Amino acid sequence: MAHLDEALASLRSAHQEPSAHDWPWIEQGQAEWLVHAPPSFAGQRQLMVRAIHERLMALSDRLGADAIDWALHAMAQVPREAFICPMIAELAYLPAALDIGLDQVISHPELVAVLAAAVAPRGGHVLDVGTGSGYQAAVLARMADTVTSIEILEGHASLARRRLAAIGATNVEVIHGDAGAPDVLPEDTYDAIVVAAGASAIPAAILRALKVGGRLVMPMGASASEEILVLTEKLSTGTLKQTHLRPARFVPLTGQGGREQSGSMPV
Repeated sequence: MAHLDEALASLRSAHQEPSAHDWPWIEQGQAEWLVHAPPSFAGQRQLMVRAIHERLMALSDRLGADAIDWALHAMAQVPREAFICPMIAELAYLPAALDIGLDQVISHPELVAVLAAAVAPRGGHVLDVGTGSGYQAAVLARMADTVTSIEILEGHASLARRRLAAIGATNVEVIHGDAGAPDVLPEDTYDAIVVAAGASAIPAAILRALKVGGRLVMPMGASASEEILVLTEKLSTGTLKQTHLRPARFVPLTGQGGREQSGSMPV
């Protein structure tokens, strides 16, 4: 958007050597941060990653410091601006979710980091449920050997494929389908699963797709206002271990695994 670019350039020219310490990466100061942040996307990405690291250390007892570092190492390599409409690319590194159309959003960067750190794949095959813009899949692709991303909205699936191809994420396959429907996902296949949409329970079909020893993270709650990010580990004994990570609010999971449907594993 030419007018936005020109306005930001004019405002930035009035401030010499902007400091991230003077203009912290916080939700209440987005306009100030945008004006004083480095003009390059690479510089903004560096500041975003640094700020998220400081925030996530409060969850290091549940996520692990190494997992946080690994997730943020991946995020530092992914151009978030490539996954939103070019007209609002200047907003890519704000601490905010951004509208991507069809009642969907690209998640807040901090939540992307939490989801990635929760499963923390170091290789293996990862399932990303709810492709959306493709950004979460791109981050996971930097951590895993292969990523399968499934999107119920064909328009988003098609656009995400193009975006992922444009940044060279060749180890991601985007498929159009309903992850909660029977016989869509192969059983006992994925080392980790990230579900970036909320429901009251883990859909049975998604849980069956997780390997024994695998990790699944998903927001769960009876309503969007009650959602908690929950990490579920499928133990070798056949039982599930669950860890509540933090409150969160995501778009609802649609299709057969949605909140209106009965699930297999409540919070």
